[in-house]
Amino acid sequence: MKNYIFSNKTIYLSKDLPTTYMNLNGWSIICVTGLDKKKYLNNQFTIDINMINYDNYKFGAHCNINGKVWTSFLIFQYKHFYIYIVRSSVCKKHIHELKKYSLFSKVNIFEEKKFCLFGLCGLNSSKLLENFFSIKLSKKKSILVIHNIIILKINKPIERFLIIAYKKYLVDFLKFINCKAKYSNEMQWLELDIESCFPIMNKEIMGRFILQSLDLKKWGAINFNKGCYYGQEILCKYENKKINKFIICSIIGKSNKNNITYIFEPVEYKDVFGNRYNAGMVLSWVHIHKKKILLQVRMKINFFKRENNFFLLSHQDIDFKIYNM
Repeated sequence: MKNYIFSNKTIYLSKDLPTTYMNLNGWSIICVTGLDKKKYLNNQFTIDINMINYDNYKFGAHCNINGKVWTSFLIFQYKHFYIYIVRSSVCKKHIHELKKYSLFSKVNIFEEKKFCLFGLCGLNSSKLLENFFSIKLSKKKSILVIHNIIILKINKPIERFLIIAYKKYLVDFLKFINCKAKYSNEMQWLELDIESCFPIMNKEIMGRFILQSLDLKKWGAINFNKGCYYGQEILCKYENKKINKFIICSIIGKSNKNNITYIFEPVEYKDVFGNRYNAGMVLSWVHIHKKKILLQVRMKINFFKRENNFFLLSHQDIDFKIYNM
Protein backbone atom coordinates (compact mmCIF):
# COMPACT_ATOMS: atom_id res chain seq x y z
CA MET A 1 0.00 0.00 0.00
CA LYS A 2 1.36 3.40 -0.93
CA ASN A 3 1.60 6.08 1.70
CA TYR A 4 2.08 9.69 0.60
CA ILE A 5 3.47 12.42 2.86
CA PHE A 6 3.42 16.13 2.06
CA SER A 7 4.29 19.17 4.13
CA ASN A 8 3.91 22.89 3.54
CA LYS A 9 6.38 23.80 6.31
CA THR A 10 10.14 24.06 5.97
CA ILE A 11 11.76 21.03 7.61
CA TYR A 12 15.41 21.15 8.72
CA LEU A 13 18.15 18.68 9.50
CA SER A 14 19.05 18.79 13.18
CA LYS A 15 22.32 20.65 12.53
CA ASP A 16 20.40 23.52 10.90
CA LEU A 17 17.36 23.53 13.19
CA PRO A 18 16.35 26.82 14.85
CA THR A 19 14.44 26.77 18.13
CA THR A 20 11.20 25.10 17.10
CA TYR A 21 8.01 23.75 18.66
CA MET A 22 5.24 21.67 17.11
CA ASN A 23 1.94 20.00 17.89
CA LEU A 24 2.44 16.24 17.53
CA ASN A 25 -0.93 15.18 16.13
CA GLY A 26 0.56 12.08 14.53
CA TRP A 27 1.32 10.50 17.93
CA SER A 28 -1.08 9.09 20.54
CA ILE A 29 -0.82 8.81 24.32
CA ILE A 30 -1.91 5.55 25.95
CA CYS A 31 -2.58 5.19 29.68
CA VAL A 32 -2.62 1.95 31.68
CA THR A 33 -4.20 1.80 35.15
CA GLY A 34 -5.39 -0.91 37.54
CA LEU A 35 -3.96 -3.17 40.23
CA ASP A 36 -2.48 -5.62 37.73
CA LYS A 37 -1.02 -3.04 35.33
CA LYS A 38 2.64 -3.82 36.04
CA LYS A 39 2.27 -7.59 35.85
CA TYR A 40 0.07 -7.43 32.77
CA LEU A 41 2.37 -5.13 30.80
CA ASN A 42 5.38 -7.20 31.83
CA ASN A 43 3.74 -10.25 30.26
CA GLN A 44 3.06 -8.35 27.02
CA PHE A 45 5.96 -5.96 26.44
CA THR A 46 9.57 -6.79 25.57
CA ILE A 47 11.07 -4.72 28.40
CA ASP A 48 11.15 -5.24 32.16
CA ILE A 49 8.42 -2.95 33.48
CA ASN A 50 9.98 -3.21 36.95
CA MET A 51 12.90 -1.11 35.68
CA ILE A 52 10.69 1.91 34.93
CA ASN A 53 10.56 4.68 37.52
CA TYR A 54 9.43 8.29 37.89
CA ASP A 55 12.77 9.79 36.80
CA ASN A 56 13.49 7.97 33.53
CA TYR A 57 11.56 6.49 30.64
CA LYS A 58 12.38 3.44 28.51
CA PHE A 59 11.90 2.48 24.90
CA GLY A 60 10.08 -0.79 24.35
CA ALA A 61 8.03 -2.85 21.93
CA HIS A 62 4.87 -4.92 21.75
CA CYS A 63 5.19 -8.02 19.57
CA ASN A 64 2.92 -10.78 18.33
CA ILE A 65 3.55 -14.42 19.18
CA ASN A 66 5.99 -14.67 16.25
CA GLY A 67 8.17 -11.86 17.59
CA LYS A 68 7.04 -9.37 14.94
CA VAL A 69 6.54 -5.84 16.19
CA TRP A 70 3.06 -4.36 16.55
CA THR A 71 4.55 -1.10 17.74
CA SER A 72 7.53 0.49 19.41
CA PHE A 73 6.98 3.06 22.16
CA LEU A 74 8.41 5.32 24.84
CA ILE A 75 7.00 4.47 28.29
CA PHE A 76 7.22 6.03 31.76
CA GLN A 77 5.44 6.09 35.11
CA TYR A 78 3.30 9.04 36.16
CA LYS A 79 1.32 9.18 39.39
CA HIS A 80 -0.58 5.87 39.72
CA PHE A 81 -0.40 4.78 36.07
CA TYR A 82 1.87 4.11 33.10
CA ILE A 83 1.92 6.36 30.05
CA TYR A 84 3.42 5.51 26.70
CA ILE A 85 3.53 7.15 23.28
CA VAL A 86 2.92 5.44 19.92
CA ARG A 87 2.22 6.52 16.37
CA SER A 88 -1.49 7.29 15.92
CA SER A 89 -1.77 5.12 12.82
CA VAL A 90 -1.00 1.97 14.85
CA CYS A 91 -2.80 2.96 18.06
CA LYS A 92 -6.18 1.30 17.50
CA LYS A 93 -4.78 -2.04 16.32
CA HIS A 94 -2.15 -2.09 19.06
CA ILE A 95 -4.71 -1.50 21.83
CA HIS A 96 -6.94 -4.21 20.36
CA GLU A 97 -4.07 -6.73 20.44
CA LEU A 98 -2.93 -5.63 23.91
CA LYS A 99 -6.40 -6.02 25.42
CA LYS A 100 -6.97 -9.54 24.05
CA TYR A 101 -5.72 -11.26 27.19
CA SER A 102 -6.95 -8.78 29.83
CA LEU A 103 -10.30 -10.41 30.67
CA PHE A 104 -9.13 -11.82 34.01
CA SER A 105 -6.74 -8.99 34.91
CA LYS A 106 -7.48 -5.79 36.79
CA VAL A 107 -6.14 -3.47 34.13
CA ASN A 108 -7.54 -0.61 32.10
CA ILE A 109 -5.90 0.38 28.80
CA PHE A 110 -7.08 3.44 26.91
CA GLU A 111 -6.00 6.28 24.65
CA GLU A 112 -5.99 9.55 26.63
CA LYS A 113 -7.25 12.11 24.11
CA LYS A 114 -7.46 14.95 26.66
CA PHE A 115 -3.68 15.23 26.83
CA CYS A 116 -1.86 17.59 24.47
CA LEU A 117 1.49 16.49 23.08
CA PHE A 118 4.11 18.97 21.87
CA GLY A 119 7.70 18.76 20.73
CA LEU A 120 10.37 21.38 21.47
CA CYS A 121 13.78 21.22 19.85
CA GLY A 122 16.61 23.20 18.34
CA LEU A 123 19.05 25.81 19.57
CA ASN A 124 18.40 27.11 23.13
CA SER A 125 15.34 24.90 23.71
CA SER A 126 16.65 23.74 27.09
CA LYS A 127 17.33 27.37 28.12
CA LEU A 128 13.75 28.30 27.25
CA LEU A 129 12.43 25.59 29.55
CA GLU A 130 14.77 26.61 32.36
CA ASN A 131 13.78 30.26 32.03
CA PHE A 132 10.04 29.65 31.93
CA PHE A 133 9.93 27.16 34.80
CA SER A 134 12.78 28.77 36.80
CA ILE A 135 14.58 25.44 37.10
CA LYS A 136 17.86 23.76 36.21
CA LEU A 137 17.43 20.67 34.04
CA SER A 138 19.03 17.55 35.49
CA LYS A 139 21.50 15.55 33.43
CA LYS A 140 20.61 12.37 35.34
CA LYS A 141 16.84 12.57 34.94
CA SER A 142 15.07 12.27 31.59
CA ILE A 143 11.64 13.17 33.10
CA LEU A 144 10.59 16.39 34.76
CA VAL A 145 7.11 17.08 36.13
CA ILE A 146 6.34 20.66 37.10
CA HIS A 147 2.98 22.43 37.44
CA ASN A 148 1.26 19.29 36.08
CA ILE A 149 3.32 19.48 32.89
CA ILE A 150 5.40 16.41 31.96
CA ILE A 151 8.68 17.06 30.12
CA LEU A 152 10.65 14.18 28.60
CA LYS A 153 14.21 14.79 27.41
CA ILE A 154 15.49 12.89 24.37
CA ASN A 155 19.15 13.19 23.38
CA LYS A 156 19.13 11.89 19.78
CA PRO A 157 19.97 13.25 17.27
CA ILE A 158 20.11 16.45 19.34
CA GLU A 159 18.65 17.42 22.70
CA ARG A 160 14.87 17.71 22.29
CA PHE A 161 11.81 17.56 24.51
CA LEU A 162 8.36 15.97 24.54
CA ILE A 163 5.85 18.07 26.50
CA ILE A 164 2.64 16.44 27.77
CA ALA A 165 -0.19 18.01 29.75
CA TYR A 166 -3.87 18.83 29.80
CA LYS A 167 -4.58 21.90 27.68
CA LYS A 168 -5.44 24.15 30.64
CA TYR A 169 -1.94 23.74 32.07
CA LEU A 170 -0.22 24.63 28.79
CA VAL A 171 -1.84 28.00 28.02
CA ASP A 172 0.81 30.21 29.65
CA PHE A 173 3.68 28.06 28.44
CA LEU A 174 2.50 28.14 24.81
CA LYS A 175 2.07 31.92 24.96
CA PHE A 176 5.66 32.19 26.18
CA ILE A 177 7.12 29.73 23.69
CA ASN A 178 5.24 31.26 20.76
CA CYS A 179 7.28 34.45 21.17
CA LYS A 180 10.59 32.61 21.46
CA ALA A 181 10.47 29.78 18.92
CA LYS A 182 9.47 28.98 15.36
CA TYR A 183 6.23 27.00 14.95
CA SER A 184 6.48 23.96 12.68
CA ASN A 185 4.48 20.77 12.24
CA GLU A 186 4.93 17.14 13.20
CA MET A 187 7.04 16.42 10.11
CA GLN A 188 9.96 18.13 11.87
CA TRP A 189 9.72 15.65 14.75
CA LEU A 190 9.47 12.82 12.23
CA GLU A 191 12.67 14.10 10.61
CA LEU A 192 14.47 13.93 13.95
CA ASP A 193 13.24 10.36 14.53
CA ILE A 194 14.45 9.37 11.06
CA GLU A 195 17.80 11.03 11.69
CA SER A 196 18.03 9.16 15.02
CA CYS A 197 17.35 5.85 13.21
CA PHE A 198 14.39 5.13 15.49
CA PRO A 199 12.08 2.86 13.44
CA ILE A 200 8.90 4.61 12.29
CA MET A 201 6.00 2.24 13.00
CA ASN A 202 3.19 3.03 10.58
CA LYS A 203 0.16 0.79 10.08
CA GLU A 204 1.71 -0.64 6.89
CA ILE A 205 4.78 -1.76 8.83
CA MET A 206 3.24 -3.11 12.06
CA GLY A 207 3.31 -6.88 12.47
CA ARG A 208 5.72 -7.44 9.54
CA PHE A 209 9.24 -7.40 11.02
CA ILE A 210 10.96 -9.10 13.92
CA LEU A 211 12.28 -6.80 16.64
CA GLN A 212 16.01 -7.15 16.04
CA SER A 213 15.63 -6.49 12.30
CA LEU A 214 14.14 -3.09 13.18
CA ASP A 215 17.29 -2.30 15.18
CA LEU A 216 15.25 -1.84 18.38
CA LYS A 217 17.80 -3.77 20.42
CA LYS A 218 20.20 -0.80 20.31
CA TRP A 219 17.47 1.34 21.94
CA GLY A 220 17.30 -1.06 24.90
CA ALA A 221 13.83 -2.11 23.79
CA ILE A 222 14.21 -5.78 24.72
CA ASN A 223 15.11 -7.74 27.85
CA PHE A 224 16.17 -11.37 27.37
CA ASN A 225 16.36 -12.20 31.09
CA LYS A 226 12.90 -11.37 32.43
CA GLY A 227 9.87 -13.66 32.50
CA CYS A 228 7.83 -14.77 29.51
CA TYR A 229 6.15 -12.36 27.11
CA TYR A 230 4.60 -12.71 23.69
CA GLY A 231 7.20 -13.42 21.03
CA GLN A 232 9.97 -14.12 23.56
CA GLU A 233 10.80 -17.63 22.36
CA ILE A 234 11.23 -16.55 18.74
CA LEU A 235 13.18 -13.41 19.68
CA CYS A 236 15.58 -15.38 21.90
CA LYS A 237 16.20 -17.97 19.19
CA TYR A 238 16.82 -15.20 16.68
CA GLU A 239 19.27 -13.56 19.08
CA ASN A 240 21.13 -16.76 20.01
CA LYS A 241 21.64 -17.72 16.38
CA LYS A 242 22.92 -14.20 15.58
CA ILE A 243 21.09 -14.18 12.26
CA ASN A 244 19.98 -10.55 12.07
CA LYS A 245 21.05 -9.10 8.70
CA PHE A 246 19.42 -5.67 8.92
CA ILE A 247 20.00 -2.20 10.33
CA ILE A 248 17.86 0.94 10.43
CA CYS A 249 19.60 3.90 8.83
CA SER A 250 18.84 7.12 6.98
CA ILE A 251 19.92 8.09 3.48
CA ILE A 252 19.78 11.51 1.87
CA GLY A 253 19.60 12.83 -1.68
CA LYS A 254 18.12 15.52 -3.88
CA SER A 255 14.35 15.76 -3.94
CA ASN A 256 11.78 16.34 -6.61
CA LYS A 257 8.35 16.56 -4.98
CA ASN A 258 6.79 15.39 -8.23
CA ASN A 259 8.49 12.03 -7.67
CA ILE A 260 6.37 9.88 -5.37
CA THR A 261 8.17 7.77 -2.78
CA TYR A 262 6.26 4.97 -1.05
CA ILE A 263 6.64 2.65 1.91
CA PHE A 264 8.48 -0.62 1.03
CA GLU A 265 9.98 0.93 -2.11
CA PRO A 266 13.20 -1.01 -2.84
CA VAL A 267 16.53 0.74 -2.27
CA GLU A 268 19.19 -0.44 -4.71
CA TYR A 269 22.98 -0.46 -4.63
CA LYS A 270 25.03 -0.40 -7.85
CA ASP A 271 28.60 -1.67 -7.80
CA VAL A 272 31.52 -0.47 -9.96
CA PHE A 273 30.60 -2.99 -12.66
CA GLY A 274 27.07 -1.66 -12.96
CA ASN A 275 25.47 -4.63 -11.20
CA ARG A 276 22.42 -3.66 -9.10
CA TYR A 277 21.46 -5.27 -5.79
CA ASN A 278 18.47 -4.93 -3.51
CA ALA A 279 20.00 -3.25 -0.46
CA GLY A 280 16.87 -2.56 1.59
CA MET A 281 13.48 -0.87 1.66
CA VAL A 282 12.01 2.52 2.54
CA LEU A 283 10.10 2.77 5.84
CA SER A 284 9.49 6.52 5.97
CA TRP A 285 10.74 9.83 4.57
CA VAL A 286 10.47 13.59 4.81
CA HIS A 287 11.27 16.44 2.43
CA ILE A 288 13.82 18.79 3.98
CA HIS A 289 15.30 22.24 3.41
CA LYS A 290 17.29 22.94 0.23
CA LYS A 291 15.31 20.48 -1.92
CA LYS A 292 16.50 17.27 -0.34
CA ILE A 293 14.76 14.17 0.93
CA LEU A 294 15.73 12.14 4.00
CA LEU A 295 14.60 8.52 3.99
CA GLN A 296 14.51 5.90 6.71
CA VAL A 297 15.67 2.56 5.33
CA ARG A 298 15.70 -0.98 6.65
CA MET A 299 19.03 -1.91 5.08
CA LYS A 300 21.00 -5.13 4.76
CA ILE A 301 24.03 -4.70 7.00
CA ASN A 302 26.57 -5.70 4.33
CA PHE A 303 25.55 -2.65 2.22
CA PHE A 304 25.87 -0.20 5.13
CA LYS A 305 29.02 1.63 4.04
CA ARG A 306 29.53 5.38 3.86
CA GLU A 307 31.07 5.29 0.38
CA ASN A 308 28.13 3.43 -1.19
CA ASN A 309 25.64 5.11 -3.52
CA PHE A 310 21.99 4.05 -3.47
CA PHE A 311 19.15 4.46 -5.94
CA LEU A 312 15.35 4.53 -5.92
CA LEU A 313 13.12 3.89 -8.89
CA SER A 314 11.04 6.93 -7.87
CA HIS A 315 14.16 9.15 -7.99
CA GLN A 316 15.99 7.93 -11.07
CA ASP A 317 19.46 9.38 -11.78
CA ILE A 318 19.74 10.68 -8.18
CA ASP A 319 22.45 9.31 -5.90
CA PHE A 320 21.58 8.74 -2.25
CA LYS A 321 24.22 8.52 0.46
CA ILE A 322 24.05 7.27 4.04
CA TYR A 323 23.43 10.31 6.20
CA ASN A 324 24.54 9.00 9.59
CA MET A 325 26.91 6.24 10.66
